[in-house]
Amino acid sequence: MLRVNEFQLYELASAVHPLTELSNEAKYSEQWFNIMNAKSALSALFNQRALEVCTKDANEFYAALQAVVPDDFDLAVKKLPDAGEAEPKLGYQSYTIRESAKKFETVLSAELSNSDTYWISPKGTHRTSLLLQSARAELPTAILKIIHDEAAIELDEAGRCLLFDVSTAAGFHLFRSTETVIRQFYEFIVGAIPAKKSRNWSAYIKGLRAKGADPKITGYLDHIREQYRNPVLHPEVTLTPEDAQVLFGVCISAIVMMASAMKPNTGAILPFPPSGPITTGALP
Repeated sequence: MLRVNEFQLYELASAVHPLTELSNEAKYSEQWFNIMNAKSALSALFNQRALEVCTKDANEFYAALQAVVPDDFDLAVKKLPDAGEAEPKLGYQSYTIRESAKKFETVLSAELSNSDTYWISPKGTHRTSLLLQSARAELPTAILKIIHDEAAIELDEAGRCLLFDVSTAAGFHLFRSTETVIRQFYEFIVGAIPAKKSRNWSAYIKGLRAKGADPKITGYLDHIREQYRNPVLHPEVTLTPEDAQVLFGVCISAIVMMASAMKPNTGAILPFPPSGPITTGALP
């Protein structure tokens, strides 16, 4: 998947359309730079996206331009007449450029009208590019350094599903990401990974509570389990785009809570003096 620069279509139109009205009376010195710009815009378009229907007409148009202005800039400049030198009109070459530009415009219009180009509606305050490429960026960098990469990968998948309104799939990826961090948190608190037969959220929470895990975390996980995760496991339940957007925030919060509790101890913080000024001299 490539990101499309839509402004290139504007640049192409600005460079090509004037050539559909090129006069037979035009001279090289008047049009050589415009023709070079049209060639550049045409090349940029085809380097950015694969166009099929208009490829033949684009090549014919480019050849007509190249017959007048070479690709090499220095050679193109050398074709300019000297000061005071008589300059012939482009004549038939103008006609060839004009007609090939018209034909290319017509075919390009037909192809772009039926191209698979879509506008993806934004999801809340989330940046579209982040959801598409790396939803893990919704987490603070310090949190990403703590959680396992499997959790971040699932979060990336959830972001793409959220963006394209594949809402129930977004939910499953969010739960997988959150469960990966739960297992990591469980090992951090309990000192061992959960047994295979106990790999469910209820057992995780029970084991965490038995070892004195923060009740704010276990309570929040139990809320997610009961209100979100368990219902979605039933085939008759599907998430709406709004549900998925809410769940995204819920799971992000759970991941941050658990990861924050697993942060390494950075040492004790020295308290401020209870009263009086801070002494800068030698200690007694």
